[in-house]
Amino acid sequence: MLEQLVFWTWLIFRGLFVGLLFLFLISGLDDLFVDLIYYVRHLFRFIFRRKVIKPISVEQLSAVPEKNAAILIPAWDESSVIFDMLLNTVATINYTNFHIFVGSYPNDEATRIAVEKAREVYSNINVIVTPADGPTNKADCLNWVLQGMRVFEKDHNVRFHFVVMHDAEDVVHPLSLKFYNMLIPRAHFIQIPVFPFKVSWSNLVTGVYMDEFAESHTKDLRVRELMTTALPSAGVGTAISREAIDHLAAESNNQIFDIATLTEDYMMGLRLSKFSGKKIFLQQQVLPANAPVTQAGERVTREPLATRGFFPTGFRPAVRQKARWILGIALQGWSFGWARTFGDNYFLYRDRKILLTNLGVVLGYVVVLYSVIHSYVRQFTDIAVPPLIEADEYYFDILRIVLILFVWRILNRVVSSWRIYGPLHGFMAIPRIIVGNVLNFCATCSAIQRFVSAKISGEVPEWGKTDHAFPTEAQLRGYHRRLGDLLLERHFITTDQLEEALKLQKESGERLGDILVQMGALWEEDLVHAVAAQDSRPTCEIDPYATPQHLIRSVPLEVAEVYNIFPLRVEHDVLVLATSDDRAEQARTDVETALGCRVTFEWCATTDIHFARQQVYVNRRSAPPVASRLGARLVEDGTISEKTLEEALRKQKRSHARLGDMLLEMEAIDQATLDAALQAGNPAESTSTGESSDA
Repeated sequence: MLEQLVFWTWLIFRGLFVGLLFLFLISGLDDLFVDLIYYVRHLFRFIFRRKVIKPISVEQLSAVPEKNAAILIPAWDESSVIFDMLLNTVATINYTNFHIFVGSYPNDEATRIAVEKAREVYSNINVIVTPADGPTNKADCLNWVLQGMRVFEKDHNVRFHFVVMHDAEDVVHPLSLKFYNMLIPRAHFIQIPVFPFKVSWSNLVTGVYMDEFAESHTKDLRVRELMTTALPSAGVGTAISREAIDHLAAESNNQIFDIATLTEDYMMGLRLSKFSGKKIFLQQQVLPANAPVTQAGERVTREPLATRGFFPTGFRPAVRQKARWILGIALQGWSFGWARTFGDNYFLYRDRKILLTNLGVVLGYVVVLYSVIHSYVRQFTDIAVPPLIEADEYYFDILRIVLILFVWRILNRVVSSWRIYGPLHGFMAIPRIIVGNVLNFCATCSAIQRFVSAKISGEVPEWGKTDHAFPTEAQLRGYHRRLGDLLLERHFITTDQLEEALKLQKESGERLGDILVQMGALWEEDLVHAVAAQDSRPTCEIDPYATPQHLIRSVPLEVAEVYNIFPLRVEHDVLVLATSDDRAEQARTDVETALGCRVTFEWCATTDIHFARQQVYVNRRSAPPVASRLGARLVEDGTISEKTLEEALRKQKRSHARLGDMLLEMEAIDQATLDAALQAGNPAESTSTGESSDA
């Protein structure tokens, strides 16, 4: 009886072993084929086109006039992340002519309120509320967002030239819209890489995502672009031209995204195979303006243009997310059928083979476990158990090939992860392969169960979304627009001045902004505006004489000096204070206690604070009538420009000279013009070379 049980067990495992051998052989050769195409292409470009292909600079991107862009974000139960995501996106993205459209649901008030709060800060944020309660599915939400975008176009007489897809937890690369703007409409579909944020090496689940995206979004999608007529969208970091959107709308009764699938982005990309416009996978090493300078005088950077985001850290959330992907791609994707070209069909096969390979790998682990038990039984018992395969069988030769392909697969995963996340994560990719295999097995089983249940019930599977987190300030720091880029864009400095400052920074270690101010290349006031823009802080320049006396009295000099503040105005019963010191914000509660009211802050230059306190608290000067103020009169009659007045006032704050004297020194006016302006404003001023009270 025991021998019969052992025999049948051996027979079952032998059949399983042989079947898995052929499965792994076919899949391994398939992966090898993709690898070889990628490396041959890479080698060809390195040998023959290395000197031709150059990184694109910010200056080149900025030279292209900005088209109207729309960013679409579906949101269900995203109140914990959407506010931060929206503010970070608008504050950091290097683009002006864009609007964000966020889809929300009537029964998701928390998310809707979070979007409304963000809209109070930035007017180019719009919320689109779907007619039905949620969650429906992502495709349905996106379709309503597109409809809302069209309504916006009609109401504001505008047309968006391309749309960009993102999720509520994404960190959008600051230069991504600039690249889309440059490439559209030469290309009509653009996908950039998506990379998870780097996590600790001990976080194995998120590490699996890091490894898989590092390989698929560098190598696999590049080969797919070469061989197919369409690219699947990743759902984020995807830009689509208006022509492509209109093509999809025409063939689907305005249902751009298929509500019958959970991977509407994937299906949308495949449907564009019938659209003749070019589709590209954009891999670009960005060249920011303040990148380090080589000895050859070339600025370089290693930062890839990519969308970043957090991915699940727990096993169950990861299974839920991956099950949704497998369900939509490998099961619901069959509704797309097959394509017209070999390349398209080849990659459709690769998308669908995961149903077998995800299950087969874990079954392979079971076979390995059987082999271990088999060896123990043969060594320590008298039971005759034949090996699964004999060394002289041709199956053994196939096993050798499969093991070589397996090692090759590991090397590719290590190299891919190393390139994006460094050597530690490259080596950690080896043990994470096992975690990924188990994770994918469980997700595949879950996907099959959900698919069968939906078929039996006749219902569309619900939006099985995962909980999201938004990066901390420290994690976002690398994606804030660089100070040098902001200063160049606003024409505060020149490229030569920036390069000189970067060299000095390398020698001294001082902050870039401080060096530029010391060089005289930048006003401290302009530096404050640029730095505040990185963190979405409000800024001001103080006119101390415009501050009402009752506000001056409400903020005693001692309090103003201790907390480095100056009163500006009152808005909605909140006292607005100017400060140049982060410590004031940190001591908000103490400031409110000292002043007996609620306060908020706007940032300004230290020079502004010192000059304002000196004039109002020490010199106790009050504002002259607006009509008699020298600067206002000279600007009004066209004698000087507002920019000239601004420069003169800034110099006045530093020298405490009279404004008239400062304008004479700048040769902005002559003495006769000054005397006439003073006489016209107030005859009593005609004996002075300029009123010291004008600011």
